[in-house]
Amino acid sequence: MKTLRLPIRIKILIMLLLANSTLVLAIFLANQIAFDKSFSDYVQSQTKARLEPVIEAFHQTMETQQNVDWLDRRSRYWKNLMRTYHQVSAANEALPKKRPKPSKDMRPPHRGERRGRGPSDKLFFKALDGTLLVGRPAMVKDALWIPVYWPEMEGYKIGYIGVENGSMVTGKFETLFAKQQRQHFVVIAIIAFVVTFLLSIPFSKYLVRPILALRQRTKNLTSGDYSLSKQIIRRDELGQLESDMNLLAKTLAENLTARQRWIADISHELRTPIAVIKAEIEGMIDGVIEADEAQLDSLHEEIMRLTKLVNDLHQLSMSDRGSLSYEKSQMVLPELIERSLEKRKSELSHFDLQFDFSPRCFLFCDAHRMGQLFDNLLQNTLRYTDASPENKGMLDIKVSRIGQGVQVIWQDSSPGVESEQLSHLFDRLYRTDSARNRKTGGSGLGLAICQNIIMAHNGEVHAEQSKLGGLKLTIEFKYKEN
Repeated sequence: MKTLRLPIRIKILIMLLLANSTLVLAIFLANQIAFDKSFSDYVQSQTKARLEPVIEAFHQTMETQQNVDWLDRRSRYWKNLMRTYHQVSAANEALPKKRPKPSKDMRPPHRGERRGRGPSDKLFFKALDGTLLVGRPAMVKDALWIPVYWPEMEGYKIGYIGVENGSMVTGKFETLFAKQQRQHFVVIAIIAFVVTFLLSIPFSKYLVRPILALRQRTKNLTSGDYSLSKQIIRRDELGQLESDMNLLAKTLAENLTARQRWIADISHELRTPIAVIKAEIEGMIDGVIEADEAQLDSLHEEIMRLTKLVNDLHQLSMSDRGSLSYEKSQMVLPELIERSLEKRKSELSHFDLQFDFSPRCFLFCDAHRMGQLFDNLLQNTLRYTDASPENKGMLDIKVSRIGQGVQVIWQDSSPGVESEQLSHLFDRLYRTDSARNRKTGGSGLGLAICQNIIMAHNGEVHAEQSKLGGLKLTIEFKYKEN
């Protein structure tokens, strides 16, 4: 069974209608309750005011009789009281003096409802103990009771005179007024609902419009359109989302450019040694180049350089994917550096080495990957630093604790790196030598691999110009155990 998929615009419209309809209904019911209560209070106050002649007649009868034996619906005294009540009721229900105007269809005016009961059926009396002396029990349920007292004994209550609730109201005016008020409330509620519906349609469109624009923007991103949107005007969550979409588009565009450049650089790096090997082999086949030991050594050197490039690419791709395995344990960082230096001891004979290793510089790390890191840094120094027996190069390594982490400062002597090149040192296949001399230069992947290893150990690396004339690398590992 397929579920009904409503567009978000319809959902918002329904929510607005439900919320506003509930509000309109609540206001309508509150007005009705308030009006009914106010109208009921008005009816009771008018009934009490119009019942005063009856109360006065009751007091006069009590002054003459001095007892309550006359309180019987068949006694002449009660009938006189009923006559007074009938006169008051008749005066309140009197018709207007002016003749009503004829209706458009010329029909005679409505004659009104017939009276089912006379006034004598609407007046009651009960004693202080609640005993009903005059009246029918079935009719006194909603009666309005007014206390009556002995004429000469102030505060001494005799009982209660009751009247059917609302029976003293002039039925024609007050009833018509109440009916009209209820009709007005209904009309206002309907108008409010219609206005709410009409306003909800454009309002829902206004809310959904930026969402639809972001949806279209997402489709553009999936199709490869990474162009940035126009100036962001909104300052709400949707505006922030649009800003995030711009950042995403910018990042995707940069990644696309980097990938294209990466593929082009790899093609160039692979094509050059392959072309050299191909040319030398073809020369040997054609007899132009003699296949002697020197030529074979040249071929072997090119093949080894190509093999290293492929291996570096493999290492870099694995580190990018996080596929490199790391078996971390607590290690003494200076000892790992000393191991790398010991392996290159003969090559470092033309260098003045300076070390500053603080004690207890422990790091929770992978010893093999850390060895690879320092091997690459050392190889970079050996390759790009001018050093000879007559003019020795310099290598200064400092390891210290910073807070809960460890800092490694690695700097060498000239030649240095131009300021504009510092930000590109960790780019793939980047070399600082403009001639890209492969006899002295590497694959351009060593520092990129170093950066990935450092990041895998929750560290950061920054490059700057060294006071020794060469390159200074500052590596900070943000955590340390022990």
